[in-house]
Amino acid sequence: ARVTLPIAVNADSLATWLAPALTAFAAQAPVLVDVAVDDQDHTAEWLRSGMVLAAVTSAAHPATGCNCHPLGAMRYVAAASPDFVKRHFAAGVRAISLAQAPSLVFNSKDELQARWVRRQCRRHVELPRHTLPSPQAFVTAALNGMGWGLHPQALVAPHLKSGTLVELVPGTPLDVPLYWHHWVRESATAQ
Repeated sequence: ARVTLPIAVNADSLATWLAPALTAFAAQAPVLVDVAVDDQDHTAEWLRSGMVLAAVTSAAHPATGCNCHPLGAMRYVAAASPDFVKRHFAAGVRAISLAQAPSLVFNSKDELQARWVRRQCRRHVELPRHTLPSPQAFVTAALNGMGWGLHPQALVAPHLKSGTLVELVPGTPLDVPLYWHHWVRESATAQ
């Protein structure tokens, strides 16, 4: 009999590296995977509440009763279409232009764009935002000039190489460390 393994993950991990890993895992283990998607800064809450047995999260410290294993980092790049960059950032990527140019966010919890902007401008900038809860929709929207956003580098590398997307400020990636958390009592299944 198969048991269900509920896990919480961020959409960018699911869209890039996690789906193949889950496929390989499910082929070898007698489990059914039930995936909940949330922002990486909030997936640990699913674990603490008992709604899932494991989570991919940006939290480095395990919750009480959980183990934590580093997974590496997800690299994000701030990118948009060349026409969007010409239209909104002709005078450079500064606080004033960022406050006017539409950005793309996954949902109301998504702070990646704000984090990147704080690093660039050394202060908070209120960003106009389109909400698109799909990594693939993010890319499509950026390619079509809807806005700029922080994209997983692995997802947009072909577009950066071809020039259909360009970095807003070249060489300024944002790396988000990720961790696999799981309940100790479920360690045989969730490891």
